[in-house]
Amino acid sequence: MIVSAEEAVNIYNCLPVEMRSYYFHPQYVINDANSKEELQPIFFANKNSEGIFYHAFHLGKVPNSSYKDIQSPYGYGGPIMFGEVSFIEKCIEEYKKWCLDNSVIIEFIRFHPLLKNEINYYGQVAENRQTIYIDLTYEDLFAQFSTRVRRAIRKAQLCNVKVVFSKSEKYIQSFFAIYTDLMREKNAGDEYFFNEEYFIGLLQSDNTYLLSAENGDGEVIGSVIFFASGNIAEYHLSASNEEGKLKKVTNLLIYEFGESIKVENARSLYLGGGTDGTDGNSLLYFKRGFSKKEMPFKIGKFAHDPEKYENLRTAFVEKDSQKKKFILFYR
Repeated sequence: MIVSAEEAVNIYNCLPVEMRSYYFHPQYVINDANSKEELQPIFFANKNSEGIFYHAFHLGKVPNSSYKDIQSPYGYGGPIMFGEVSFIEKCIEEYKKWCLDNSVIIEFIRFHPLLKNEINYYGQVAENRQTIYIDLTYEDLFAQFSTRVRRAIRKAQLCNVKVVFSKSEKYIQSFFAIYTDLMREKNAGDEYFFNEEYFIGLLQSDNTYLLSAENGDGEVIGSVIFFASGNIAEYHLSASNEEGKLKKVTNLLIYEFGESIKVENARSLYLGGGTDGTDGNSLLYFKRGFSKKEMPFKIGKFAHDPEKYENLRTAFVEKDSQKKKFILFYR
């Protein structure tokens, strides 16, 4: 059943702490939808003595048609369901009916590796890439890191880099400027760009953290946004300027956040994976320096109206064969 954001928060807070990733929180789902055009945050959820079914997603319009689609917010999503088999099956059938009644023809899901919420999924599931997480239950986090990461942290410390935990205007604006410059430098796709209002809204939550690195002159040279909810902490977005890269500030910021959040009963700091599925990806290599703990990231799809979806897909692929490999080929 469709529930309000307030009801969704109540159900989210009833999830086991090991399933409470902030990417699934209604506040995050709403803020992420507001940063994009024509996306509506929807919460399909049910909770009773038999279990919980919780699915927070974005409802979008398929261009030049009357059809709609469903996709996870930026990061991760998908249904979380547990309890009696009869309860789960009933919720799935109600959800599928709602989708057909609302002209949804396809959904694309990015499952969370730590939640493993692809279990019981009613559609197709495929492994996409490896991801990394840090085990925060270790007393000595530093000992988990590779030699190159430990050296990088020491370098930042020797350069007298100051780590600041603050979500004040100065640090939000600095992160926005550095992040935007970095995305332009990398010729990143539109989905990686966010306006300043997105960051302001995102950082209003008590579940979000902004750590910034300052040089000796008090200038911000790098920052990272983290999440923490339940016993899961997560690395969301980061950026450094040239000085920050030289001084290895991101390594220091990840370490400092890990040390601080484990005191708050977080058990894992999820770092994510690389920019693609290749084992030699440079971002994956960077993250592997922090931990040997790996989990596969999986994606899912389900065609609610297979005939309409395939007809639309055939028409698009005829015009552009490169679209064939994408689930939401029209975006």
